[in-house]
Amino acid sequence: IAFGQWSPSLGFLSVFVAGYGMHIWDRHLHRVELGRQIGFGIRRGQSALQSLNRLRALGIPVEDQLAKINSCLSDLDQLLISSTINNIFNPGLILRKEREIISVFEEAESSALNYIVSHVKLGLLFYKIKDHPRIFSGHHRTELVELLAVARISVLNTLSRVIVLHALQIMKLPANRKAEYWVRNIFLNTHQDELSELKTLTDAKGDYFCTNKLIYEDIRSE
Repeated sequence: IAFGQWSPSLGFLSVFVAGYGMHIWDRHLHRVELGRQIGFGIRRGQSALQSLNRLRALGIPVEDQLAKINSCLSDLDQLLISSTINNIFNPGLILRKEREIISVFEEAESSALNYIVSHVKLGLLFYKIKDHPRIFSGHHRTELVELLAVARISVLNTLSRVIVLHALQIMKLPANRKAEYWVRNIFLNTHQDELSELKTLTDAKGDYFCTNKLIYEDIRSE
């Protein structure tokens, strides 16, 4: 219906609303893909329940830590407002929420850290937490990935390492100049049977982010 010829203002408004609606829908689909948690069937579900019960018995508040991360993520990932606009008009809140998320990963016990990594939307976290080059000590994305892929790699189990690799892949490795270093560090710190399990789980996720793609396509330097 060419009602824009009858009312140009109404036509312009309709085009704007339709375009913005498609933009919101595209952002939603992108976030769904980034936030998709990889799974490996019933075995993982049973293991996760056992881990949760063990953490509860030890008095480790892993559910509170996970809830805090998700709460901060919801503040960063708003449906109608993009991250760029949020960073311009509300930088204080963004920086504070990003720092709170990083603090949870820093302070979590080893077993709690593995539980958090396997239950949080890590790909979406990597995407939403930004590096802020104009702010001193504001390289929060680099800090978070460095924490998981380097500083605390020794306490991550094989499944958690697979999840970190997957989050780096869906964020796209060229998005950060240190991404290839992080991938190499994960592989170089995984040995023997664990390395074989790492490859098997990476190839068993049910998507095209497999080991061959990671090594022969995503890693571009020699």
